[in-house]
Amino acid sequence: MADSGFALLDTQGRMIVRLEGAARVETASLIKQELAQASITHDVAIDWGGAEHVDASVLQVLLALRKLVVERGLSFMVDKDNARVRGYLKLSGLSEYFPVRDHSPGAPPAEGTNA
Repeated sequence: MADSGFALLDTQGRMIVRLEGAARVETASLIKQELAQASITHDVAIDWGGAEHVDASVLQVLLALRKLVVERGLSFMVDKDNARVRGYLKLSGLSEYFPVRDHSPGAPPAEGTNA
């Protein structure tokens, strides 16, 4: 598996959490550190299109982020999905917590979001 890559971007009025390669415990720790310093005032989008693997520890951090975002009345969605990660989410029963943004024009917000 490739090394992990992680970026926390603030663009177009939303925060993007981008994961690449194999996102493991080390990545979860980095995400926690970055989020502790971030001011979460925008919608959050997850981009794991380039991820080979997303460890349970990373999903745990993202679920905590989702809880915080939703409590603040903001939107939490997957912007760039990944079939491998999506399959893992379905197997683990977590798929509903990571709705995928519909990019078609005029599409309503995905179910389970506050957008």
